[in-house]
Amino acid sequence: MIQRHFNIKVFLLLGLLSTILVRGIGQNTPIALEEALRIARQNYAGLERDRLAVDQQNKLSESGLPFQPTALYLSGEEYGNNQLGITSFNIQQNFYLPKVARVQRAFYQQGAALAESQLILTDRQLKMHVEQAYYHLLYARQEQALIAENVALYNDFLVVTTKQLESGETGRMPQLAAQSRVGQVQLEQEHTLEKYQIALLLFNQWLQSDTTYDVKGELSDITVYTQEPSLQDNPHLLFIQAQQELASAKVETERSQLLPQINSGFKLQSVYGSFPLFGYQIGLNIPLFGKAYRGRIEAAEIGVMLQEADFEVKKQELEMGISELRYRLDHQQHILEFLRKDLTPMVDEQSKVGLKAYQEGEITYLEYLDGVEQVVKVKQQYLAALYKFNVLQVELAYWDGK
Repeated sequence: MIQRHFNIKVFLLLGLLSTILVRGIGQNTPIALEEALRIARQNYAGLERDRLAVDQQNKLSESGLPFQPTALYLSGEEYGNNQLGITSFNIQQNFYLPKVARVQRAFYQQGAALAESQLILTDRQLKMHVEQAYYHLLYARQEQALIAENVALYNDFLVVTTKQLESGETGRMPQLAAQSRVGQVQLEQEHTLEKYQIALLLFNQWLQSDTTYDVKGELSDITVYTQEPSLQDNPHLLFIQAQQELASAKVETERSQLLPQINSGFKLQSVYGSFPLFGYQIGLNIPLFGKAYRGRIEAAEIGVMLQEADFEVKKQELEMGISELRYRLDHQQHILEFLRKDLTPMVDEQSKVGLKAYQEGEITYLEYLDGVEQVVKVKQQYLAALYKFNVLQVELAYWDGK
């Protein structure tokens, strides 16, 4: 009798501890996925870095091509001893042709477009990570709820076996088996609590907020994709395409180096004591030795071909990866449908009638425990499949550019 009261007190204390932990968890601020994404985008340092890169490239494109440095210098000539010669104050300036300025501005503009592509890529990567962390935390919460149901299920069986033992209907073995299962599932409850705390920590690390947020809602089994995804909006391919355009603009900037520059100058002179006199010069700076320039142009053209090859390699990799993802998502959906339509209704019914059947002597305690294990296993399989289904959808949406 003393042992029985001790066991009951232990189970009551464990139940109280679980209640306190659940209440502590509930103190965090619940948040929807869209709000979580908004907070993450507001606080993520990677997005701010990419925004600054965009601003930098836009400033370069707006500034255009800088003028060549202006040369200011004095020059003089003397004729014989103590004879005044020519003294000049000179201003010399070289000018690019208008085409060179247009080519350079286009290069800067394409650099801004590449920075924009990087910003989009970073944003979509952040979105995927936050969504995955959100669904992971949802899964951890629902797993806790499922374990709590299991604890209640085994506790009900413990109450029944304890009453039967006290009334002399059964021996000690059913109660010992019930106590063992209660202890096991409570230990599992501690593990799920730890998993939940880790998931909560990782989720809030993505948000980088002073407030600790929790998720709300449940995992969904709604299918988002009804057709094969397209690579048209894939962020990685869009980024490589922007790199291609920048490489092409680089070719044009290298070619522009072969164009002549306008050379102009102005002189303010003193000639044999006469002042002021004026002079001027105008001409062209022509790259007579173009071998090095042509080598740079060829290297830039190879850079364009390299980007094109990189695009094709990445495209093939994505096509294979997305095909695999699509297959896994379809397979996961079939598993969910089977669990939801076929197995879940059966185990729910089994859960309802199992304890009553044991009490009425229709099944043994081992048969009842075996049935409960089947119920628990099916529910865990369904929840795990539901989580995997949601994560696959998030990953597929990312590669599809959604």
